Amino acid sequence: MIRFVLMVNKQGQTRLAQYYEELDKVERGAMEADIVRKCLARGESQNELAILEFIHNLVETLDRFFENVCELDIMFHLDKAHFILDEMVMNGHVVETNKTNILQPVFELERN
Repeated sequence: MIRFVLMVNKQGQTRLAQYYEELDKVERGAMEADIVRKCLARGESQNELAILEFIHNLVETLDRFFENVCELDIMFHLDKAHFILDEMVMNGHVVETNKTNILQPVFELERN
């Protein structure tokens, strides 16, 4: 189960954070700082290959939507980045990996 998704730039600034379990702001801040220091935190029961595959799929999906995604795309279109992530993950579980299926509702919203 995915507990959270956190995108951080090279300077350690959080650019996107999505949590799938209840944490207060103090706990979130402490956890984010700890993760930035460690660069990668995973539990013993986590499948590292599955997590890497998910990250790869997320980046490819963002890249397809934003056409060569960069940090500024996520900063200025945070709502769309969250929407894409929400199409992929529900309650901490990956529910969709097909890029076309993920982006179809996003493109529908763009047209309206």
